[in-house]
Amino acid sequence: MNKFSILIWLIVMSLSFNKGFSQCETAGTDNQTACDSYTWIDGITYTSSNTAATHTLINAAGCDSVVTLNLVVNLSSTAPSNVSSSDTVICNNSNINLNVVGGSLGTNSQWVWYNDFCGGNVVGNGSSINTTQTSNTTYFVRAEGSCNNTICKDITINSLPYFIPLDSLSIDSTFDAISNTWIIEDTVCPQTAVQLFAHFSNPFPNGYSISWHENSCGSSLVGIGDSITVFPDSSTTYYARVIGTCGASLCKSITVYTKDGSIAPSAIQASANNFCTGGATTLNIVGGQLGSSATWNWYEASCSGTIIGTGTALTVTPSSTTMYYVRATGGLCGASSCEEILINTYDLNLYHSPLDTICESSPILLQGGFPQGGIYSGIGIIDSVFDPNISGLGDHIITYSFTDSNNCTNTTQIPVVVLPSNVDPHTINASLYEICNGNSSTITLDTSNQLNNGSQWFWYNGSCGTGNLIDSTTTNNQITVSPLTTSNYYVRAEGGLCPASNCIGVTVDVYTLETHLNEFEKICGDDAPIFELSGGNPSGGVFSGVGVENGFFNPKTAGLGVHNITYTYTLGPCIATDVETIKVNESPIIVNYSVEEETCSEGGIIIHAHSRNGLGYYGYNWSDGSLVNPLLYAENTNYSVLVSDANNCFTLLDSIEVSNYPDCIEIANTFSPNSDGINDYWNLDFPNSNQVRMVIFNKWGNKIIEFNENNFQWDGKTKEGNELPSGTYYYILELEPSNSTQTGPITIIR
Repeated sequence: MNKFSILIWLIVMSLSFNKGFSQCETAGTDNQTACDSYTWIDGITYTSSNTAATHTLINAAGCDSVVTLNLVVNLSSTAPSNVSSSDTVICNNSNINLNVVGGSLGTNSQWVWYNDFCGGNVVGNGSSINTTQTSNTTYFVRAEGSCNNTICKDITINSLPYFIPLDSLSIDSTFDAISNTWIIEDTVCPQTAVQLFAHFSNPFPNGYSISWHENSCGSSLVGIGDSITVFPDSSTTYYARVIGTCGASLCKSITVYTKDGSIAPSAIQASANNFCTGGATTLNIVGGQLGSSATWNWYEASCSGTIIGTGTALTVTPSSTTMYYVRATGGLCGASSCEEILINTYDLNLYHSPLDTICESSPILLQGGFPQGGIYSGIGIIDSVFDPNISGLGDHIITYSFTDSNNCTNTTQIPVVVLPSNVDPHTINASLYEICNGNSSTITLDTSNQLNNGSQWFWYNGSCGTGNLIDSTTTNNQITVSPLTTSNYYVRAEGGLCPASNCIGVTVDVYTLETHLNEFEKICGDDAPIFELSGGNPSGGVFSGVGVENGFFNPKTAGLGVHNITYTYTLGPCIATDVETIKVNESPIIVNYSVEEETCSEGGIIIHAHSRNGLGYYGYNWSDGSLVNPLLYAENTNYSVLVSDANNCFTLLDSIEVSNYPDCIEIANTFSPNSDGINDYWNLDFPNSNQVRMVIFNKWGNKIIEFNENNFQWDGKTKEGNELPSGTYYYILELEPSNSTQTGPITIIR
């Protein structure tokens, strides 16, 4: 609201007051419309619509008046930055799409398109239009609305015509090679250069040109442009038309007539272009034609040289690589142009190195030919290998043939002589294949073997050729050898003209044998136990003598006295022995025994063995396997005991009879409950009893714990679970149904 509108508003409000309104009852609305922004009476510039702003004024009566703003702000448009098109050059009557690039539309605005100038002829509305192009046109676009019209942006679209006609065609000139000038002729000789021109009134736009064709429009293309040069072989009609982006015009035609002249060949064909010196090839004309009274002439070196023949074909035998030429001469139009062909000739020299004498049993790979890669032929040849076993003995001819890349072939012959080979030995034998050290063996070769070509028998120790040579002879078919160790002997035929024969051999095993038998300890008593003999070296031999059976010595069988023990060792053909003595003495040990009946706690039935006259410590071996004396807890059976002393003498006491022994049980008397996993419990098991009572006391007779199970284990604690100290404790064991009682000590070790 400007000052004028406010003044009018105040006058109205004052008149209203005079008509009876309360002087302090004043209010009103200021309705405004603006573009982009509006500055109100409150001094604020608003850039968007507003219906909430208020301002207080004082009227003429001195009362406050409140004005409310009702503002509508419309936006202005911005101009496009550019105009895009689907194409800038199109054919007449084609559609094209145009688009606004950039810019923006304000309130109640739109894009308006013109085809002459802004504000002129409207051709469409919107950010994109599609229009039909009929001529070169510049299009304009701008935003138009209630607030503003922007500046215009434009784009020019060029149109191309569909058809551009030619006025005429002409033969302007032909080139005369003799006078080296262009002249105008109606009729020309074949293959003469002729210039054709197209005539037109208006220039062509970009994208258009003139195309030339033979025989019909659109057929074989012969050139592009306002003028072309042609070389007709015969009378020919040429066609031309304008072609371009939007199509082609109608055709114009012109005919060039030719005389009955000659046409040069298109090529020369040879029956062979590459061959060996001395060969022949036939040359034939390809294409071309002879005019009236003309002939084909052939030349060497050049078409201006000496004529070497006439006609459509010529057979030549060049001695070296040669270029041949041909052309038509004479007639209405004179000589044609030349056509040429190169004929290559090659020399093939062949060589092969001589072959050595070949032995019958030795096939060889043939080589030595130059150039390499040729083919061998002849008797006994398979895949370049000469096998004398096939060809046989005597003189032979091998042929070497080679064909090069030019198909030239040459051959050479190589003589070869096949001799009989050394015959392999048949059999070989030894008089002794196994001998003792110091003895000899005779090795004999089968006398049916034959020697050829001055060869001899060569005898070796170790291997043929590389071992030790023993003998070489043409007559001796055997050798005598005395090896110190096992040896291999070989023989083969060597020397002469042929390689050595194969080897045959024989092995002679040599044994060196010594044996020794250690001294035997003396034996005390013929009741000593049987023992296995040992002490022979090398081991594995055989023991023999009185009392010896299967390598064991039985003193009882041998009897008292001195006995020879023979040790025999055999290796191959060799036998060695050694002898030692064994003396069986009378046993000096005297043994008696006594049987005592004690309580179970004291050992039950006890057998005492009483020994005397022995040397040193006595050893006891009871028949139940026990090794202690006396024997405790003897059972109701017969016992025997073998008593030995420090001199390894033995006395056997047998037939000790025990009966009516008490029912005692052997119980361990020590354990160590220290939680180390070893002997931590006193374990007892009585599977044959139906009632068991075990009571344990300390040394003062106080009961510590009691068990009433057939099997139990004690961990060294009281019944209250307290650990007992290390020491000796005592037990009473009662068993039913045997009604037996057993007592004894039990020691705890921690």
